[in-house]
Amino acid sequence: MIGAAFRVMWISLIRDRAALTMAFVLPTVIFVIFAAIFSGAIGDRIRIHLGLADLAGTATTERLMKALEADPSLRVTRLPERDLPGVVAAVRRGEVDVALAIRGDLSAPAAGAAAEQPVVLVESPAKALATPIALGQLQRVLNEALPDVVLSRVVADVERSGKIGADERAFLDQAFAEQRAKKEPFSFASLVERRSTAAGAANERVRYYAGAITAVFLLFAAMQGAMSLTEERATGLADRLMAGPGGLAVIVLGKFAFLTLQGVAQAGLIFAAAALFYGVEIGPHWPAFLVTCILVSAMAAGLALAACAAAATRQQAHLASTFGVLLLSAVGGSMVPRFLMPPWLQQAGWFTPNAWAIEAYQGALGDGAGAALAAWGVLFAIGFAGLGAALLLVSRRTA
Repeated sequence: MIGAAFRVMWISLIRDRAALTMAFVLPTVIFVIFAAIFSGAIGDRIRIHLGLADLAGTATTERLMKALEADPSLRVTRLPERDLPGVVAAVRRGEVDVALAIRGDLSAPAAGAAAEQPVVLVESPAKALATPIALGQLQRVLNEALPDVVLSRVVADVERSGKIGADERAFLDQAFAEQRAKKEPFSFASLVERRSTAAGAANERVRYYAGAITAVFLLFAAMQGAMSLTEERATGLADRLMAGPGGLAVIVLGKFAFLTLQGVAQAGLIFAAAALFYGVEIGPHWPAFLVTCILVSAMAAGLALAACAAAATRQQAHLASTFGVLLLSAVGGSMVPRFLMPPWLQQAGWFTPNAWAIEAYQGALGDGAGAALAAWGVLFAIGFAGLGAALLLVSRRTA
């Protein structure tokens, strides 16, 4: 009977071309789209559209403009506006994400002169993320391309404190200019060495989203397949199946086996696309990857069967498959990485299967089976607890 239930679900799937496409083609297509969106929206590949307006027209401001335009991490547009209100209007119209209006010389002002900020950042509340990115990139470019200008302003501050005189300041400014002319690097401009946890050439950012999208689609697909439980009750087929060997319990076991195998195939297709299009490495840890796919699929199948066994009608099962899966996916990090969430919501994410599915894939493909053991244990417990609940609910309905 377990094999018969498995065969019935398989035949139903392959005869329905639309369902077959939804089950095995749509997850891969959605993953490719989400990977393209989020791999460029998180991390060092964010390229905000920065507007530049040189209102001062000095040598130092022109150096800054050219340095920002040459930065590959920014999309730069020189704004034609010649005053600050015009720059504000350009940002308000959405022509750029954020703008820098350079209204004064970047060199340190003479002693006693008004100390007005030479750079004005014009931001839009609707694009608040662009502001810290623009400020960080501006500071980096100043340190790397205009270190003499930065140091001259520091020296001017020291002069105002009375620690050095005008002659000493002039000497230091001259020394900075000579060092820049020789194209010798300033030591503070290369103060930080960057070191990544990435091992090899694997695309770990896309690997995260492959696991996240896999968790969502396996839950949705399992829910759709498990709805046959409610349909069988509604049509009276469940009453006839109870008369067979093992009753409805073996039918549930057959559905669980089918949904688990279907989930493994779906996960394989998504990660195959990740490997083909984005260079995600699976080969070095393929046994751990396979175990993770099986456990994530079993988790989705167990939860889906439990939810549909508990639902009295198809409408209730549909609500559970739609709102329940969306809620778990949102809190669990399948839609937005959890590190971007408030701390309390990050902790709440550990109560969702999605978070553990993502953690399992990250650990299995990153450091192997040892790093995924804890997540495997949780997924195993969720999956078989769900299957046990489904069997218990079905037996109570037939009692």
